[in-house]
Amino acid sequence: MLSVQNLCKAYGPIQAADRVSFHIRSGCLTILAGADGAGKSTIIKMILGLEAKDSGTIRLQGHPVEKDYSRITRITGYMPERFSLYSDLSVEENMNFFADIQKVPVERREKLKHQLLERTGMLPFRKRRTGALSGGMKQKLALSTILLSSPQVILLDEPTTGVDPLSRIEFSNIIDQLKKEGKSLVASTPYLEEAEKGDQIIFLRKGKKIKEGPIRELKENFPARIYQIRPKEDVFAVMKQLQEKEELKKKVYMKGGVIKYMQRGPTSLLPSIPSKEMKEVEPTLEDIYLYYERSSDESSPAG
Repeated sequence: MLSVQNLCKAYGPIQAADRVSFHIRSGCLTILAGADGAGKSTIIKMILGLEAKDSGTIRLQGHPVEKDYSRITRITGYMPERFSLYSDLSVEENMNFFADIQKVPVERREKLKHQLLERTGMLPFRKRRTGALSGGMKQKLALSTILLSSPQVILLDEPTTGVDPLSRIEFSNIIDQLKKEGKSLVASTPYLEEAEKGDQIIFLRKGKKIKEGPIRELKENFPARIYQIRPKEDVFAVMKQLQEKEELKKKVYMKGGVIKYMQRGPTSLLPSIPSKEMKEVEPTLEDIYLYYERSSDESSPAG
């Protein structure tokens, strides 16, 4: 439905997007994943025309939109990382305000507001002042306001940053409902555990795409083996020793009090790691990201 090709954007010497290409499908949650500074927010803003791109093409249903970004914006709902709700207004008053901005017809406004607040679990709080809401409730209200225009494409920039675990689960359930309705969704996140809920993923690092694909396929076709190791001694001391070994330092990393070892080829270095318990595990998105991040480092020219 929506695609970007060779998208580039630089801020002086900083390359925020470097020839990034990907395609967004209907009924699918596409994840833009990467650390701060990876280019996630810049890419979303360029899609909407909020940031001018240096080069590249943005297409909607196969047609370039450069001369008329309204073709995208009129079918798109956008929730930036810091969404501007009005703290002194109630939940319902905020909904009314954004309904006015989006020119939602009065005759369908009340029914639509009721449906959205009910879907997000915000209906019992419709009279509450927005400034008194929790972080998770504010995010659900923000999502409700952008859904007032019934968008076909929904762009969410780090929507659950600073949100409690229960609200994250509730937010994820809402996203699942929107996918079932055939909406095209894009969400950026630095949290790879959260990205597991997506359908396809684009891994970004310093403005470059380092890998993309359907999440299920990336896991099934992962070219390395992952082992989880509980060392005999203090995990931090063991990790420090392993990172001092040239042949191991890019193959080991810590996660949740255990060491993970990534075996890239047929030769195993497991015998050189002192362990109390060891088992092979399925790769997570974090494992996959680290694999391709380190592979891109190795393929980059020195200097």
